[in-house]
Amino acid sequence: MRHHWRRLSILVLIGLAWLSGASCSHGGVSKKEKNHKGQAHAQYVRDWRRFPAIVERDTASRVVALGDVHGGYERLVKLLSVGGLIKTDAQSPIGYSWAGGDQLLVCTGDLIDKGDRAVDVIDLMQSLEAQAPASRGEVIITLGNHEAEFLADPEKKKSTEFRDELSKKGIDPLGTPQDQKPYGDWMLNRPFAARINDWFFAHGGNTSGKSIKELSEEFRDAVDRGDWGSTLIVGDDSLLEAREWWKGDGKASDLLDGYLARLNCKHIVFGHDPSAFHKKGEIGEEKDGRIFLIDVGMSPAVDYSKGALLLIETHGKEVLTTSLDADGRTTALITTYR
Repeated sequence: MRHHWRRLSILVLIGLAWLSGASCSHGGVSKKEKNHKGQAHAQYVRDWRRFPAIVERDTASRVVALGDVHGGYERLVKLLSVGGLIKTDAQSPIGYSWAGGDQLLVCTGDLIDKGDRAVDVIDLMQSLEAQAPASRGEVIITLGNHEAEFLADPEKKKSTEFRDELSKKGIDPLGTPQDQKPYGDWMLNRPFAARINDWFFAHGGNTSGKSIKELSEEFRDAVDRGDWGSTLIVGDDSLLEAREWWKGDGKASDLLDGYLARLNCKHIVFGHDPSAFHKKGEIGEEKDGRIFLIDVGMSPAVDYSKGALLLIETHGKEVLTTSLDADGRTTALITTYR
């Protein structure tokens, strides 16, 4: 009798377990599948030699920095045209081609969401990225928090516009990035930051006092695990998400000096927050040129400005920084020294 009850108890437990699994998979998403969003694309293997976590370059050419575009395609085209970086080209599938010569254009992410032409923005930037090396130029596009959050969970409300755009292109916005070519798979391979000379570019800018080597190793580990939803990538204090991390009490300058020393850089350039410390719609510079904030709210959905570029030009030991807006007006910011 004792054996009979034991067998019966085991059968009941098996039945309950089966019912629990069926209820999760019937008409919904299983817990395992839900977790797969937060730990997205673990099967993806990134070629870290070809697509490093942090790009590093040394150049004597002019460096041009672009902040958050957020689907503002027409404004982007005008801004890059005024900056002499693109020209109309009837032979190009996108109607424009690279005209920047050996200049290096670096964008600190957030090409998608808010505006409704993010796909056109990516098409343009991908084309320029491919064309620029022919004239010894380069285009580097780092990851923004919006791209990272889309990779972590494409169903987030903030990605509504981008999902709609992908759907209109016949691309499943909830599919894997590998199936969302040429957009999702391209985002998977974006660098998290770029070090150009002694300038560090990243979307939110907060390195948490880590070196480039440490940051690179941590990002590689997270991506190799498929953990795009990790606090390292999209946490409130992360390199992509943090706001006003450089502010605080009287020790704020010491904190910033420490961060720069660990990076072996003299300046941090970031976007993400279009109203952090400067007049809305203008590129901001603070702490004797150690910080530059380049999100000028250029998307029509934000509409703080029509766009602005940060120009960084090296003349011997002098480094001149200038803001160039979409109407061609230039504003000298600060002269620093190498």
